[in-house]
Amino acid sequence: MSQVQYIEEDFVVVRREPDSDSRQRVTLTFGDPVHKLGHDQGWTKIEVLSYFDGPFIGYVKGDLPVRDQPILSFSMIDVQQGDGLILQTPSGRIVFIDGGDNVLFARHAAARFRHRQSSDDEPLEVDAIIITHGDADHFDGLNDIRRSEDLPNSMARKRLFIHPKRVFHNGLVKSPSRDESGHTIPDRERFGRTVAQGNDLFVVDLYDDPRDAPKEAMGAPFERWAQSLDHWEQRGESELKRIAFGMDEGELFGFLADEGIQVEVQGPFATEVVDPDDGNLKPALPFLHEPERSAVMHLGQGGGGHGGLSASHTINGHSIALRLTYGNVRFSLTGDLNQEAMDLMLRSLSTDRLEAEIVKAPHHGSADFDLRALKAMRPVVAIVSSGDENAMKEYIHPRASLMAALGQSMRGDTGIVLCTELAAFFATKDWCYTRDGLAEYFKARKDQQFSGEDLRKLFSGVPRAEDPREMFYGFERTNFGIIHFRTDGERVLVFTHSGKAGLNEAYRFTVTMEQGERVVRFADSVVTR
Repeated sequence: MSQVQYIEEDFVVVRREPDSDSRQRVTLTFGDPVHKLGHDQGWTKIEVLSYFDGPFIGYVKGDLPVRDQPILSFSMIDVQQGDGLILQTPSGRIVFIDGGDNVLFARHAAARFRHRQSSDDEPLEVDAIIITHGDADHFDGLNDIRRSEDLPNSMARKRLFIHPKRVFHNGLVKSPSRDESGHTIPDRERFGRTVAQGNDLFVVDLYDDPRDAPKEAMGAPFERWAQSLDHWEQRGESELKRIAFGMDEGELFGFLADEGIQVEVQGPFATEVVDPDDGNLKPALPFLHEPERSAVMHLGQGGGGHGGLSASHTINGHSIALRLTYGNVRFSLTGDLNQEAMDLMLRSLSTDRLEAEIVKAPHHGSADFDLRALKAMRPVVAIVSSGDENAMKEYIHPRASLMAALGQSMRGDTGIVLCTELAAFFATKDWCYTRDGLAEYFKARKDQQFSGEDLRKLFSGVPRAEDPREMFYGFERTNFGIIHFRTDGERVLVFTHSGKAGLNEAYRFTVTMEQGERVVRFADSVVTR
């Protein structure tokens, strides 16, 4: 067998057989691994190595350009309201960064790594799970990975068995908003003990292992998370650690150093205070505040906030913020940072430490951001994770003011803003039965035999229900708004999918070092062969 090589073009159409129709074609992307098996009558025969269901033999028209060196892959998964990202290093290491609060992240990961054939005895090794902060829309969906192990055989394709080697988080465990008696818990008590220092209030109960928090301090998502950690630890040791600015980044992320990936921790910012119980100094995180209700809150400066103490803004603002550097390309990952936290970041870091080519917009595109910090980041590409899930999770993300601010912050005259919600695609399905309507339909016709064609018509809205309340006009989500990056440290390909086969929104640019400065040049178009 020939050595593993990697796709050099931006996109390559692979046919199952030469001249096969479009249903027998697969599109590979820059960096996908293949074996070149030879040439025959104007076709390159290859083995595709990392396709969903496993390797297969295919054909590419002409001579297929390949490279010997693997690349870095980074994806923002469409999880609706929440964050979920996957980093795959050139050598194949895997890092999960958040995981949403529903099954979407788990389903994507199961499909993405299906060719690795994980099992309880041979789980997929995940080199690190980084939970930027303890809000459910950033970590509860990781529990669905554990739950997927129990899916029936009919859903075996959606199972994923993992063993996380490391779990990093910000150390805060937020209690439910009400106690068991239904009484409201004040915001200042939702993280455990606090210490006043000057005009500030600090949270002193920070945990390396969130399972050490008192049971009553855990909401249901944290309880599920504790069960997942217990379960995964049965497969091997997992390092659990609270991380913050100022910690030894080489020690934390040294497992990536041999691939030339540098990771800088740019938040949260802990302060040492006196523990009220033993009198010793210990790291603590300041309580943050409700923001000013203003259309120009992003222009605020100085610390201290404007409103009362806020548990939600505290846990968001103390998100783990990271800058990843690979070659000339830098990624800024901002979790759910808000204006007060970004102002603190600006006052703590020099602007050159904030600049990045790819910037994840903070907090799903919330209006609570700092314009000066975005301008210091000077993105070439900004990405936003947002989605309409249900009315309870409607926050009008991304906000118009944030989108305008990203435009103002872009480096040079060509900038890209991509949003998972906008990249998703919905197809019209016509009238459909509600669940109750469908049950009534079958109940009324329990003695009737249905053919496959009858059922097809039924699920497409034919025949119509007599009671219109039993039906709704339906749409089907045929494409998820995933945003992909592929880079060798200089060349960058960024793309999304669409509802039309073979149609992507895609851009390619290079980042080169010239006289000590990074210079970005866009290609006129991507290449598909």
